[in-house]
This record gives sequence, C-alpha cells and structure tokens, in this order.
Amino acid sequence: MLNISIISKHLISRVLLLTAIVALTTSFKHPIKASASLIEYDDQSNKIKIECRVFIDDFEKSINKTLPKNLNLTHLTKEDVAGINAYFNDYFGISLNDKPLLIKYKTCEVLKEYNMLIVKFEDNTIKLKIGDKLKLFNTLFFADFGYIQTNRITIRMPPFFKESNVEATMDNYEFPFTIKNYNK
Repeated sequence: MLNISIISKHLISRVLLLTAIVALTTSFKHPIKASASLIEYDDQSNKIKIECRVFIDDFEKSINKTLPKNLNLTHLTKEDVAGINAYFNDYFGISLNDKPLLIKYKTCEVLKEYNMLIVKFEDNTIKLKIGDKLKLFNTLFFADFGYIQTNRITIRMPPFFKESNVEATMDNYEFPFTIKNYNK
C-alpha cells in the first residue's frame, strides 16, 4: 500500500509538471521576451540613427490592439506606417534638452525564420554639444508581458562616449545622459 501511495504522488507531480510546461509553452510562442535597440550618433553628419529589433509575434500582438485591422508586415499601408510611428513614439523615445525627437518609420526587415523584425527609423538631425541632456525611454511590450519583458538599448555616440548599454525593465525604463567630452 505504501508503494502505491508513493507511485501515486510521483505520478501526480509529473502530471502537474507536464501540465505547467504545456500551459507555459502554449501561452508564449517563445520564452524570451526582449527587444534590442541601437541608437547611433554620427558626429560628422549630426544624425541620430535608430533601429529596433523585436520578436514579430510580440510586436503583432501589441500593435494590433491599436490598429483597426491586423498588420501585414510584408505589405504595409499608409495606415500601418502611421500606426507604427504612433506606437513607437508612445513606447520608445529620445529627448534632447527635454524636447522629444519624433521617431518616423523608414523601413523594416522581416526575418520570419528567426521570428525577428528589424525596424529602422529615419535619421534625426541634431547637433550635440557638451552639457546637452539626452534622455531615452523604452517601455515596449511592458503592458503586454509585464516583468518578463526586457528591453536592451545600445547607444553609440562618439566622440562623447564609445558605447553604453542599458537594460529597460518595468521598474527602470528612463535613462538620462549628460553629454560630456569623454576623450579628455
């Protein structure tokens, strides 16, 4: 009788574990909830270039809530582009001396085999100088995935600094920088 009880408990625990795994894997298409953004400043042309890499399914789930119809990433309409612009300007941004820089969609690359979307934005022309205050924020997908979402941002701004990497979370998603001459 004792062996049956131990076997029953073992079987029940395995069934519960299997049920939990199935529930988790069917509720998310992939276990990692992350985005990666790159912000580069070219001192010669005074341009900031922005690119965001997101999982296609996460992006579609999030943006389709704000659009009148589902997004077709391989054939974007004017309304789709306007929706992408509005979406990114709501959840991702840069301000210079407390003045927001408008983010405008330029192009995207769909990598279906990797479930990856690379969104590139038009360059913003700005002239950075010592003492300027730059602030970044990134709240992409926090409303959809909460604390399991992480957003990595790489900032390259020579000659002010070579590279800085930050990680946006639900509790820490704004990053202020004061422009300094880091070469001295």
